[in-house]
Amino acid sequence: MLAFWPSFCQSLAIIFVSEIADRTFILELLYYPKVGAIPLLITATFAMGIMDLLAICVGYLLPMLLLREIVDWIGFAAFTLFGLFSIYEFTTMEKTTVAEEIEKHNKEKDEQYVAIQDNETGASTQQVADTINEEDKKEGDDNKEEDTGLYRKCIELFGFLCISEIGDKSEIATVSIAAMYDLLGVIAGTMMAYTMTCCMAIFLGRTLQHCISEKTMNLIGGIIFLLFALQILLTKFGILA
Repeated sequence: MLAFWPSFCQSLAIIFVSEIADRTFILELLYYPKVGAIPLLITATFAMGIMDLLAICVGYLLPMLLLREIVDWIGFAAFTLFGLFSIYEFTTMEKTTVAEEIEKHNKEKDEQYVAIQDNETGASTQQVADTINEEDKKEGDDNKEEDTGLYRKCIELFGFLCISEIGDKSEIATVSIAAMYDLLGVIAGTMMAYTMTCCMAIFLGRTLQHCISEKTMNLIGGIIFLLFALQILLTKFGILA
């Protein structure tokens, strides 16, 4: 076994290169506008950490233990369903960029206190307070719905990342280097590589978010999900290697 630092650098370089523009990287890029930077980083790191440890501990037996053919069909169904759902969301959403959403939110906040000006023209203090309380209650309900949606999207992302990593080139690379290098060095190096690629996806997603509306991102995501499903199907029938 090699020492920690050579193992760390070797695994970091191999996994980083294999993850760039991979399916997991694209998934992180697509989900950034939906969940935000911190939830994305936590969810992706947790999912990749689990799959990383499974790859190291179980090694080449992992596909057999999880019945690779069943996993492939689960992945095909998941990508197809969520691809169609993303396209459906595209057809029902308003086309607004992030900047417009922020402006809309700030405008709604300002409107909560417009009633204060009415007090100067004869409205009672109680009426002003009732108006503000109603707006605060409405905003609280909206925040609860947003939290529920965030949890759902994080769970979706976690499942997609786990499915995408089974038998993926980065997982195979992890299995290979775990057999040759220091275990702790491999774990640290692969997790650092996953974190770096996730941060790159967040940075790129933040750049695109200000240029492309969430509506358009849903369409792009839906098409990519369907392409992932098609790739799995073509691979199953031997059309793609």
